[in-house]
Amino acid sequence: MREENLKLASKLASKFNKKYGVITYSGTLAIELALISLNLRKKAKVLVMSETCYSIINTILKLDLIPVILETENKLYLTDEDVLDVLEHQQIDCLFLVHQYGIINKINTKEYQDRGIKIIEDMAQVWDINNDYYQCGQYSDIVTTSFGKTKPLSYGIGGGLFFNDKDLLKNVDYSDNESRENNAILLSYTYPLCENINYDNLVELGKQNTHIQRSNALKYYKLFQKYHFINCLPYGEDVKNTWHRFPIWIDDKKIYDKFVEEATKHNLAFQLFHDIDLFSLKRNQNAIQIHRNRHKTNYILLRTRNIDIDKQLAILNTIIEIVLNA
Repeated sequence: MREENLKLASKLASKFNKKYGVITYSGTLAIELALISLNLRKKAKVLVMSETCYSIINTILKLDLIPVILETENKLYLTDEDVLDVLEHQQIDCLFLVHQYGIINKINTKEYQDRGIKIIEDMAQVWDINNDYYQCGQYSDIVTTSFGKTKPLSYGIGGGLFFNDKDLLKNVDYSDNESRENNAILLSYTYPLCENINYDNLVELGKQNTHIQRSNALKYYKLFQKYHFINCLPYGEDVKNTWHRFPIWIDDKKIYDKFVEEATKHNLAFQLFHDIDLFSLKRNQNAIQIHRNRHKTNYILLRTRNIDIDKQLAILNTIIEIVLNA
């Protein structure tokens, strides 16, 4: 099991600009192992964006660390302005960088590495996002990912942890005799069935999924360019987002409410921001909460995967027509 796990993980590690890796039972467990292996001080502060999976915050709290939950200016991705604003008021030990909705964060990770801030980069919702100004994992200490069935790189279960510090491998339990004799074990969370996973097929599936998501996002983008009341992020050759979701927003609250009402009525494949509000959760009351979004933008997140895009566009045209004539 150990040999197959490391063989698959090392191949994937190169895709994230890392040398080594392990495959874990889940993405959440990969995150837990990443945080532990950084050897952060007790009550270390971990900066994480508010629009992310609540299990990340739960894991930070579980390890007796302090989450600094940041609602960014745009609520979709981190910018240097967001991070530097926090650093003026807080000592941050670790930056937990999530590319939420498959959108690349607009920050210079090297700057924070040079400041001595540890960086964990979660790539669960992105694949193939290297471009001229950003290389995934290049300046992060550890990269984590998830292979859940909704993720671009998917075989339905498990997660991954990728890094350059080979010593970390000594502290992982592979559920074999050698692990049982090692007293420095961190977590016994490696995935035992890696020999059943074909690396080439896995990577090809990731490429196919990403191609579909980008293609569908472009079709959304072209449609919304016709209407001044619907806003969306730029889309061009230099934009390498994976587009796990394609966000649009409507500034007029009355029009937004009508749009969501009709989207629900016509079975548009969409979602709003997470139902679980990280700021209101009781267990997060001891977290540091920072709000930088002053405009309370009303977002709608359009699905880009496992959809009939022609049906989606037809529904959107119907909804827009109703909204315009309301």
